[in-house]
Amino acid sequence: MGVEETERGRGIGAALLVASLVDMASRGYAYAVIGGAGSVEFYAKVAGAVEIAGSVPGFYRDRLQK
Repeated sequence: MGVEETERGRGIGAALLVASLVDMASRGYAYAVIGGAGSVEFYAKVAGAVEIAGSVPGFYRDRLQK
């Protein structure tokens, strides 16, 4: 998920995130995992997200082709 830099700070990203989480909840998801979050602070502020200890650099680090 991302918002064009010139459009940031207008609540667009927060609206997209909340809409996505509401939709996921309506489909029965109890939680979401956001891989490679660029701004952990954003997700924490908007959705109360918490970082999973030891999740960086990620599960697929050695499985991805370069």
